[in-house]
Amino acid sequence: MITRRDFALATAAAPAFVQTSSAQDGPIPTRRLGNINFQAGMFGIGCQYLGDPDNPQSMVDRVVAEAIDNGVNYFDTAPPYNLSEEKIGKALKGRRDKVFLVTKVETNARGDVDYQIKDSLHKLQTDYLDAVHIHNVGRTDRYPSLEQMLDRKDGTLGALMAWKKKGAIKHIGCTCHMRPARAIPVFETNEIELFMCSVNFVERHIYNFEEKVLPEARKRGIGVIGMKVLGGPAKGGARLMSPADYESTLRYAWSTPGLAVAIVGVRNVDELRMGLKAARDFKPFAPAEMSSLMERGKTLASTWGPLRGPVA
Repeated sequence: MITRRDFALATAAAPAFVQTSSAQDGPIPTRRLGNINFQAGMFGIGCQYLGDPDNPQSMVDRVVAEAIDNGVNYFDTAPPYNLSEEKIGKALKGRRDKVFLVTKVETNARGDVDYQIKDSLHKLQTDYLDAVHIHNVGRTDRYPSLEQMLDRKDGTLGALMAWKKKGAIKHIGCTCHMRPARAIPVFETNEIELFMCSVNFVERHIYNFEEKVLPEARKRGIGVIGMKVLGGPAKGGARLMSPADYESTLRYAWSTPGLAVAIVGVRNVDELRMGLKAARDFKPFAPAEMSSLMERGKTLASTWGPLRGPVA
């Protein structure tokens, strides 16, 4: 249940994180990435769909170029996203210094982390990564033991720390899709600088990272990235892709206290331009608007259920 205090936090926090632009066609507003000294465009690109085999390199080049020209500078990819890393690497030629480039690792074995990092550096055609996430720490099949994953010598975290010491990784983060409580021990290592989780007005009533995890992230100065903002893929498109839901769910994400960037998977220039417009038009919700949205979210949540996996 959202309270008056939640409204006050949401409406008070949003302007403090936004730097507005006076030109309608100028760069989108920016927000600082937690304690990281980087001003990120509040709309970021999730690069999974750009990696689809049937999405030509020419389209990826157009999306990346137009995004950067409009102030989008946060790009999120991962090794399993088909050809995403290869295509983004090509599209960023000559523009690498304009973006905060993020990829992921998803293994418990230090040797496998080393392989994944080397492979990502090669495919992305870069000698450094701005951040690497431990991918979905909520998965007990991938990380049956948090203690092993967080081991500073032989675990996933230890491997990333070694790459960071060498300068090939600038920052370490983690993502979480399910079991929100598993993120807290990862934060407690004091090595996590970025955190990405599902943020939309429906999953607020399912996983509720907003109340279970994000207060701790804010307390520690961890930069918060919202993913699955449109609810994730569904038959015929994203779950929250209707014009009304698209605007509402992005406004909800950007009204979340401490959230720096909302990443959205785009396939083409038209979808990019939708996100750019939403970022430029953003204004926090009034309490009555938020209350109405929360009621719709509750209704949809009862239909969606725990779609990403267990809550606890």
